[in-house]
Amino acid sequence: MTNSYTSSQLLPDPSSTVAGKAVDYQTPRRLANSINYAFATGATYNVVSQSYADRTFIQGSSSLVEMSEWRIPLVSLEHNELEVVVHYDILGSSSNCNLRFVLEVGAVTANMTLNCPSTAEIASGSFSISMPSSNQYYATLTVQAQGDSSVNADLHVKTIIARWKPISSPLSAGFKNQYETTEFFTPFGTSRTGINQAFTSRFAHNMIDDVPILRKRLRNYISWSGCYASDSNTLSNYADAASPEIMLGVGSIGVLNGYPLAPSGYDSLDHRKLELHVRSIGVSSTTPRQEFDFFGTRIPFPSSPGTVSWTIHEIDMNYERIANRGDILLPYYNASLDDSDVNHSTLINYDNVSTFKFPTVNVANYGTILGLSLMGI
Repeated sequence: MTNSYTSSQLLPDPSSTVAGKAVDYQTPRRLANSINYAFATGATYNVVSQSYADRTFIQGSSSLVEMSEWRIPLVSLEHNELEVVVHYDILGSSSNCNLRFVLEVGAVTANMTLNCPSTAEIASGSFSISMPSSNQYYATLTVQAQGDSSVNADLHVKTIIARWKPISSPLSAGFKNQYETTEFFTPFGTSRTGINQAFTSRFAHNMIDDVPILRKRLRNYISWSGCYASDSNTLSNYADAASPEIMLGVGSIGVLNGYPLAPSGYDSLDHRKLELHVRSIGVSSTTPRQEFDFFGTRIPFPSSPGTVSWTIHEIDMNYERIANRGDILLPYYNASLDDSDVNHSTLINYDNVSTFKFPTVNVANYGTILGLSLMGI
């Protein structure tokens, strides 16, 4: 019995399972292959995909400096290897510029350092984390940058992409956990479905139990982080470089979009469906900025003055925002910052720019957004 899968198999034929008709072996074999393939590869696309304006994500310090942080969904507790690809440039010449990625799931952390020499422009690598033995469905990814001040070389990052790597075929034997340690996905031994034989109740029950578990798998719709602590050895004038978007501003209204899908039966689902994760600076009762609007939902800032934290908010589907993307006419919805009076007064704009920029925390930048992640089924 091997829990193998292949992407070349055809889908099962529903007409071959009607009452009174012989079921040939291709149908259970294709069912087994499809469910193994779905668990191993489903939702293993980008969880981070962020590009930066020219010469904004830039660092010249010879020490590692934290630059950005994202909240990303897990694929499952079995998918533990994160792959990262970076497009970069070196202003100057050096082989000592680096990026360090720190991944945190629960109380467990792992890290990877990518060397970014001036002789190349793409750096990539992957690293694994030992998943904690507790229920988890998201991770936090932080990136630190290091230039080379000894030779006035700046590390200039253009794009960062990250994804969880699929599990190679075959899946190992035994039950698998998606997000909960008490809920089990059962892989299928495809070698047992290659001959004509009767269905068993175990085959049917395992298949029926596996489908709703996979239905809970999350994908990333928006993953944004401000870029803070930029600094340059060679371009010290802020008009030339090192002036990124640190905190979310009004310019992102109508630009920072995600497109969640709400198929038939969405409202009747009783599990996690759509969440907004917000990294912000907490407010006091006297802070002018107290809340913001996203996808028809008003989101309050945490009442912990000056504390930088991630908060999680359940988002209801706003059915007025039907997108009808392209010519597919599927029920995708445009989830974004609302063009509201609250957002125009809360989000950073020319009238309320603080002279204190994160990572400096001051009462003047309480109630500002440093990171935003929308994840859902």
